[in-house]
Amino acid sequence: MERLILMGGIFLMLFILERIMPQVGRNIVGKSHDISNLGLGAVNLLIGRYFALFTVYALAKYLENLEVGVMNMTSFDSKFKLILGVILLDCVNYWWHRLLHRVSFLMRFHSVHHTDRLLNVSSALRFHFFEVLMGHLFKLPFILLMGIPVEALLLYDVIFNINVYFHHSNIRINRSLDLLLSKLIVTPYIHRIHHSLKWKESNSNFSSFLILWDKIFGTFHPQGDISTPKYGIPGYTQDKYQHFSYMMKQPFIEEKS
Repeated sequence: MERLILMGGIFLMLFILERIMPQVGRNIVGKSHDISNLGLGAVNLLIGRYFALFTVYALAKYLENLEVGVMNMTSFDSKFKLILGVILLDCVNYWWHRLLHRVSFLMRFHSVHHTDRLLNVSSALRFHFFEVLMGHLFKLPFILLMGIPVEALLLYDVIFNINVYFHHSNIRINRSLDLLLSKLIVTPYIHRIHHSLKWKESNSNFSSFLILWDKIFGTFHPQGDISTPKYGIPGYTQDKYQHFSYMMKQPFIEEKS
């Protein structure tokens, strides 16, 4: 419960700051934009977290009790295991994100996130629940192999969500500060490039928390001169792609706008 309160508090703070010091005007989307995104977030909270509880966390706890998995069979200090677990989970998320963009079936679900024409903190919740469930399943083999402790899963959940809120936010952030932070973590300017209408830009900057994965695996695209590209996917321009009811069924519909 404390984790949810902390994440909810950060979300609310960013939501307020976006209205005080926005990077981009809200006139490019309708009034229902945030409500639709929040609706998807509520579905994911109800379905995704219960699914994770009985899969990801249950497996991690089971392996911990049996001392199965690489990390459970080492004599590493518990704090080192915690840090290592967070780093490994972030690497797994990087490859999951790349896979979403590489496999057309998965991209059908991930496109719900990328059809957003305005990036703000509510966009961090704009994921189809099937993508969320598949993401949890993707983690299971790595948890089984590495024996990632439950504490690392819990800590990474907080770190991941807070940074996703931050780098999707529509806050006007000082460019120098963004450049400084982006040497370590994903920042708004860095992630806005990933949501660009241009394929070369959207096919880069897959990291969720630590930026080093993009730099190691050759998918890093620096901020450049344009800090706020146009967002979305070419062809998905109709207002229906911003409505909750359509986003829920969008992956199962063939037609484009």
